[in-house]
Amino acid sequence: MNDASLAVISSTILSFLLAIIQISGDAKTRDLRGVFTLSLMFYILIMIIGNVITTLAAASIIDNYLKNIDEANSTNQLFLVGPIWLWYCFFGVFGFEAIIQKINITFFDQGVLSINDWLTKAKKSATAATLDKIVNLDFQDTQKLAHLLIKNKDTKTIHTFASIKFGPEQYQNIIASINNNTNIDQDQYLSYLLSEQFPKEVRAEIKAK
Repeated sequence: MNDASLAVISSTILSFLLAIIQISGDAKTRDLRGVFTLSLMFYILIMIIGNVITTLAAASIIDNYLKNIDEANSTNQLFLVGPIWLWYCFFGVFGFEAIIQKINITFFDQGVLSINDWLTKAKKSATAATLDKIVNLDFQDTQKLAHLLIKNKDTKTIHTFASIKFGPEQYQNIIASINNNTNIDQDQYLSYLLSEQFPKEVRAEIKAK
């Protein structure tokens, strides 16, 4: 495999990793389950296209201007140390960030959309999709944890645990607010509130004998 091919593969992988880091950072989450959405794939696709193009351009520039051909017609790298494909990838990926704001797509001499706008819109969409998915995942996780609490603990234990965690006064207020509603199961309601607000403690309680 030649240097250009290795550089393209590396820039593709780096684009994927950078996109995940950026979206998880913007969404302020460490839960990678929420990061992987269709919007993220679209954002990654745009990044890969841009990074691959600039990587190939960097390879051409490096070959033409930063290399010296000796008398034996073998390549001697003047300024670059290490595998040349790493430099192709480095200048390509990080050079992309420097030029995206300068490139604009035009149609009949009218500006349509810059690559920077594409990336910004795709990034915002991916972040929004991640936030929505995280909310759904948190709800599902809370439901599963509440179900485990009900399954492993009896009614008395759940109510005692709730009284301890919420405090006697808040516990009584919670019970009073649902006492006259026959559609609400007290054990399920308390288990969900506990799982939502005290997930670590609930897991510890479930494991405790």
